[in-house]
Formats: sequence, C-alpha cells, structure tokens
Amino acid sequence: MSLRTIAAAAILAVTGATAAHADLLDDIKARGELSCGTLNYLPGVGFLDDKGEWSGYDVDFCKAAAAAILGDPSKLKLVALTGPQKFPALDSGEIDILSRSVTQTISRETTLGYDFIGPNLMTGQGFMVRKDSGVTSVDDLDGATICVLGGSAQERYLAEYFAYKGMTFTPVAAEGGDQMYPMYFDGRCDAVTQEPPYMAIRRLRSGQADEHVILSDIISKSYEAPVIREGSPRLREVLQWMHWGMITAEEMGITQANVEEMAATSQDPNVRNFLGTDGNVGQDMGVSNDWMVNVIKAVGNFGEFFDRNLGKNSALGVERGMNALHRDGGVLFAPGWQ
Repeated sequence: MSLRTIAAAAILAVTGATAAHADLLDDIKARGELSCGTLNYLPGVGFLDDKGEWSGYDVDFCKAAAAAILGDPSKLKLVALTGPQKFPALDSGEIDILSRSVTQTISRETTLGYDFIGPNLMTGQGFMVRKDSGVTSVDDLDGATICVLGGSAQERYLAEYFAYKGMTFTPVAAEGGDQMYPMYFDGRCDAVTQEPPYMAIRRLRSGQADEHVILSDIISKSYEAPVIREGSPRLREVLQWMHWGMITAEEMGITQANVEEMAATSQDPNVRNFLGTDGNVGQDMGVSNDWMVNVIKAVGNFGEFFDRNLGKNSALGVERGMNALHRDGGVLFAPGWQ
C-alpha cells in the first residue's frame, strides 16, 4: 500500500468518525433533560408566575419537544433569556433549543449557523395607535413619531417602507419592549410598531386596551421559529416533524382529550401510523413510536396550542389568520405521514 493510499485512508477514518459524532438528539436522550431558552415575562408567549409555573406559546413548544424526545414534558430545563443573551446561549450550548420569538431570516439561517423549525408563528410588522387619533391605515402616519426597537430588523423595515412610500417619520428607538411600550403609552410617540400578537399582549397589560387599535396593515413578513445550532440533523428532523405533526393532528381531529382513545381504538390506517399504533416512524427517527401521542397529550394539536396561548381561548384573542389550516383560509399544511 502506497503512502498516499495510507494517508487517504487515515483522512477517511477521521472524517468518518467526525460524521458519526453523536447528534444533539442523542446527547439530550442520554442526559434525560432538554434545555430550552425562552422568555419569562410575557404572558401568552413566555411567562413564569409567582408560583414557579411556566406558560406561553414559546414555552409550550419546549414542553412539546421534551415530550417528543423524552416522552415527558416535565423533563425540561427552561432558561429565561434576555434579547442580547439568546444567541450566545444557543452558540455556547447552554441551551439545546431557543424558543424565544425569533424571526426566521435568510441571513440568520445561511450565515450564522442556525437551523429554524417551523415556522410556528406567521405574522408581520404592524402598528398600534390611539383610537382617538383618527389613524386608520399606515398611510395616515406620514410625519408621525413612531416607537421602534432600536437595532432590530423592524427598525430597518420601517425606514425602508416609509422611504419607498415617500413618507417621513421620526423614530423613537428603544432597547427593548419594556422601554418601548411605556414610551408609547405615555404619549411620547404617535404609534408603535411590532408584530400584532405582541402589541395585543402589551395593550391588554396596559389597562388601556379600549383606547388603542392595531391597524390591519402589515409592512413586512415575520415568520417566527424555534432555533437550534446546525449540525444535528436528527434533532432537526424530530422537531420539524413534531411541528408538522401538531398540524396533522388538527387536520385529523385528534385532540388532547381524545388522543389516547384514538391511539387505542382507531381503525384508520393513517391515524394508526401517525400515532404509532402501527409502523415504526418514531423508532426510525430515534424516538418512541408513540411520540406524537406524548406531544398531543402535553400541548394539544396546533389549533389547541395556538388558541390556548394567543387565540380565542386566551385573554389576548388574537385571530389565527395565516396561522389557520390551509383548508380554513390560512397557510398551514403538513407533508404526508407515510
């Protein structure tokens, strides 16, 4: 064997070993706990109450992930993160998943080394104004003072949109929502701009909900998604198909209340395959065959997940809009479960 052949074999052995390195999915299973970064101060999204109980849309995604991977939503370590902390915590490995209202963008996915899941909340950049201002559309905000999160994509989109429309505005930049919304409610700006669900949360918490209106105009898309580091394709597959599974469950009429009965009694081959009664879909992915039963028991189907935290069964009452199933006028659909 030539030296060149020996060297090539050595390189192949090293790269093969690297390729075979345990996926983060295996690390989580071995550890027996999932670490998930989220918010702890925003009811409906991520909130930790004075009893030590977590709730919210982003928190429920973490619970669903723990149920999918470990079979138990309580095998979960939730880590409260500020905006500046979120990506460093993910990069360092302090957390396995970042579920903290992160907007999916091409630059974040293609240049920063992240994989996005979902997206699990489809919204956009809108505006809230005082009801007595007479403003009914974004076109009425020419010359307005607008509160915006400084350094955010929203600040850039706002400037680009107004320049394109030939309109002017005065930005009032804030470091975070806890600074921005008091400025708006105190009258330091004519409007505030963010995604409608978050404006609805702040409006409700202000005690002045009837005095403010969220305009229907959306000036940019904002698709929000949980995030993991690149390099764990099996974990990404489990989380992505978990998201699609919650949508599929709603399509099939499988709910938190009936999932165990459906798994035990349904004769529909599609339902039996989906819930792991037949086949080895879960096992082939590295989780239990009844993994979607565990997910739905933990957080429900997608409709239940949305409505409990943000929608009609919450204090916020956010319309599903784009987040409805495709058959109901939204954009949600899932690939086949075969």
